[in-house]
This record gives sequence, C-alpha cells and structure tokens, in this order.
Amino acid sequence: MNEKELITSISRLNPTKEQKERMLSRILVPEPPRKMPLKRRYKIAIPALCGTMLSLAFVFPIFYKQDAEIPQLVALKAESMQPAKTFRHLPVIDLIEPQKFMNYNGFRYTFLNEGAPYDQSSLRLNKDERLGVLSAEIQQDIGSSGEDGYDDRDFATTYLVGGELYPLQSYDPSFRLAVAYRGQYYIAQLAGKADNSIIPAEDYLDFADMDKLAERVDIMNISGSDFLHSLEIKKDIRHWIAMLRGSEEAVHVTKEDYEQLVNTDPEGKSYLVRFHLKDSTLIDMYIIPELKLASFGDGRYILPDSFTEDYAKLFSIQ
Repeated sequence: MNEKELITSISRLNPTKEQKERMLSRILVPEPPRKMPLKRRYKIAIPALCGTMLSLAFVFPIFYKQDAEIPQLVALKAESMQPAKTFRHLPVIDLIEPQKFMNYNGFRYTFLNEGAPYDQSSLRLNKDERLGVLSAEIQQDIGSSGEDGYDDRDFATTYLVGGELYPLQSYDPSFRLAVAYRGQYYIAQLAGKADNSIIPAEDYLDFADMDKLAERVDIMNISGSDFLHSLEIKKDIRHWIAMLRGSEEAVHVTKEDYEQLVNTDPEGKSYLVRFHLKDSTLIDMYIIPELKLASFGDGRYILPDSFTEDYAKLFSIQ
C-alpha cells in the first residue's frame, strides 16, 4: 500500500457527520445514571440493616448490663430501710439485747434491716448451691462463759439457728449471703473478721463492689438528723471511694477509744456518711475529719492525706 492509499484508508475511520452530532448531543445532555434493579437493592440493603441491628444488640447490653444485674431488695417488714448495725455503732440499749450476727468463712456478718426477712423473688437464689447450716448458738456459748469457743467459729450465730446459707447471684459471698429459715429469707452483710482483726479498707470496698453499687453519698451530722451535703455525680462518688481505698487500718485505736471519741462530740466534729446503693439498701460509715479517722463495718481506719486536701471545705476542717 502506497502513501496515498494509506491516507485514504485512515480517513474512512473518522466518524461520519451523523455520528459526530450524536456524540455532541451525549456530551451536552448526558443520560441519567441507570438505576439498580429494585430486587438487587433490597439484597444489599437488608443484610446491611440486619448487620446494624445485630451490632446494636451487642452494644446496648454493654451499657445496660451493669444495672440490669443489680436486684432491688425488698424487705417484708413494713418500715424504712435501715443499715446493718455493727458492734462499733450500737446505742447503749442495743448492747443490752442479743445482737444478730453470724460467722462464715472467717468473716462476721450482721443482718440487714435489723434481721427482717426479704422478698425471695428479689434475691436470685440458686438452691443447688447451699453453703451450710447455722448450727452453733453463740448466745448459749456466752452463757457458759465461752467454753465452746463459738464466738469466731464458722456457722456460729446469734440469730436463726438452723438457717441455711446460700450465695446471692449479684454479690460476692464475702460481702452478702442469704439465710433461708422456715420459709423466709434474710440477708447477712459483711461487718468484719470473726477473730476481730480489721479488714483492709480496699478489700471491704472490693467485696462490696462499691464502684458499681454506690448511687449517692449523703453527709450528715453524727445522729443522721441533719443533712449537710450529698455526692451524686458518678465521678465524685468514685473519687470518694478511691480516697477510702487509700485508708490504713487504725490498729492503735481501740474500739473503746473510737466509741469515746464519737460519743463525746460536743462541737459536732463527727459525721455520719451514708452510702445509698442501687439495690435500695444502705451502708453507713462514721468520720472524725480533724483526726482523719473513719469506721465502716467493724473496722477503724486512718484516712489518707488526700482526704484533707480534697474535702477540707466539705467538712470545715481548719
């Protein structure tokens, strides 16, 4: 093929006038994008929607599981909820009467709400997990001058002899236990060690899972008759609990020393600090701010330096 023939062949490849007009029309007025068939769109959208709903099904329980696990404990006795009384915080009249406490696994427990029974449906018991039977009567042993040594023995009690012990699903058994007795159910709460040694503050707070359970902290005068302050914001409550974790056992302060300090308080320098828990129960602690002394359960503690630094204004510490 010579040069002239090659040019002639190439010229034949150029678009015709009609083709040029059609191409220009498409550039100036483009066609709308073709829609995906309806059936295909559903095939893509439905799995995506299901995936989103499934992820929400996993995410929401993470946020709400904690509160869902906390029962609402309902006392059957028709009176306001009372915190458990311990040996350190008893009025004189109570010291005359037999106290309601029991021992288990080296710990001493006092009965919530002065030993009133609770609604069984709120307790979440597993009756296949019986821990034992309260079999030793401490009051009888005291009457015989403690010859049998029941005072610190496991399953010894001053109340509900013959009662069966069960764990409560929502609590560490070191903190709370259920006692079944003659068709009714009672709650026993950790007070201290059966041998009267002091539980480290951090251990008590961990057993009680206070970071999870504490809903509000009220500060009142020592008798609880005058309300002074309240901690309700979650971070403030956790900060208070974190401060308590740093407390040391006040081994040099005897039970009698502490009671004397609290009972001879003419200037109002002792305070009642009440924890309101999410399960509708209470835990009380007592504080003498200027001495940095506190007590909860049967333990006496020295508060850390951060207490004075963070709460001086709250308690008007000079």
